[in-house]
Amino acid sequence: MSGNTAHIKRLLETKQCQGGNLSDANLARLKLGGAHLSGADLSFANLNGTDLSGANLSGADLSFANLVAANLTNADLSGVDSKGVNLFDANLNGAELSGADLGFANLVNTSMVRANLSGADLVGANLVGANLTDANLSGADLGGANLGNVKLVGANLLNADLRDVRLVGGDLTDADLRDADLRDVNLLNADLSGANLTGANLSGANLSGVNLSGANMDGAIGLYIDSPVEIRRSEPRKSSVTQSVLSYMSLPQASVHSSAAQNSNVNGTLPRLG
Repeated sequence: MSGNTAHIKRLLETKQCQGGNLSDANLARLKLGGAHLSGADLSFANLNGTDLSGANLSGADLSFANLVAANLTNADLSGVDSKGVNLFDANLNGAELSGADLGFANLVNTSMVRANLSGADLVGANLVGANLTDANLSGADLGGANLGNVKLVGANLLNADLRDVRLVGGDLTDADLRDADLRDVNLLNADLSGANLTGANLSGANLSGVNLSGANMDGAIGLYIDSPVEIRRSEPRKSSVTQSVLSYMSLPQASVHSSAAQNSNVNGTLPRLG
């Protein structure tokens, strides 16, 4: 077992190891709920299946640590350095991750319901299948991250940076995306019904098959006529497809021509937006 032997012993006996050297230590499947590990060096540590619920890890170094299937519910991970950390299938429900560095982290199938990730760095992270329902990601940087089939229902993404993000099949129902940077984002078949996209920048975004029923797009930037795109609706409406879509999409900067509306067909194919 690597790391400082005395520090590891103190942690196991008292659950206290603030600022300790636990780098590369094998702490797999231990019961460390409520432990005090603020500022500790846990880089490359093995915490596979470890119970860290309610633990204080603020400011700790978790870079490249193994936290597969770990329990971090309600843990304090604010300001942690966790670049490249493996959190596959971990539970971070209600965790505090504000200002955390999760660049290129593995967060596949991770549960982060109601977690606070405000201002967090998630550049290049893999969040495929993650559950971020009601999570706070305001001001977070997710540039280039993979969020395929992610669940962001009711999530707060105010002013978030989502440039070049892959959100294929994502569920962003009722999400707050006000003033978010969505340039070149891939929203293929994503569900944004009821989402608030006021002032969001959608330049170059792929909106093919996206569901925007009931979405607020007042002042959205970068919407323009390009090529056909199908906008799905959650419920059928009596009015024509073109009329129903335009009724809830505000396109102040779009160049919408009557010919585009005339070219829409009965299958609901519309000119591509962004």
